[in-house]
Amino acid sequence: MRKQMNKLNGYDSREAMWEFIRQWAGKFTVRDIYLATTLDASSVRAYLRGLTNGGYLAEDTSTAPSSFTLVNDCGIDAPRVRKDGSRVTQGQGRINMWRTMRTLKVFSSRDLAIHASTHSCQVKESSAVDYCKHLCRAGYLRKDRHGNYFFLPHMFTGPKPPMIQRVKRVWDQNLKKIMWSEDND
Repeated sequence: MRKQMNKLNGYDSREAMWEFIRQWAGKFTVRDIYLATTLDASSVRAYLRGLTNGGYLAEDTSTAPSSFTLVNDCGIDAPRVRKDGSRVTQGQGRINMWRTMRTLKVFSSRDLAIHASTHSCQVKESSAVDYCKHLCRAGYLRKDRHGNYFFLPHMFTGPKPPMIQRVKRVWDQNLKKIMWSEDND
């Protein structure tokens, strides 16, 4: 069973692994990351396999155990890859909407869906409606009587979009904090 984002301690995520990889000078092993995080070795192996297949790491199998070296540092955000190295696109629509809200400042859910869509990620209007509804409840947006949303600039907490959890909560990935919960509504 996956841990809820608010239950993670900062050392049990792909972001923690990526941070370790970027800070490590030289070769590292699965064990190095395993000891630096609270992830199990199979999760570490799976992510390293994806990064290797995606061209971010080079693996040296001439040593026992195998070691890895960072060859493509794409920046602070952990690459979202599958084991085969292909990019994970799930959640890209929300990333695009979060970025677009700051640009537009005032928008309808339809405007948001249109402007947040790209050739590789189409945002449905129903997704924009749901995301805006939750962000209103959490205080990131305000809605007027005409159905327009206003992005509240003081609520920009960072580059990562607020997440809507399955348990009907808004989790701010930047603050690592629950911003709204159906239980408290």
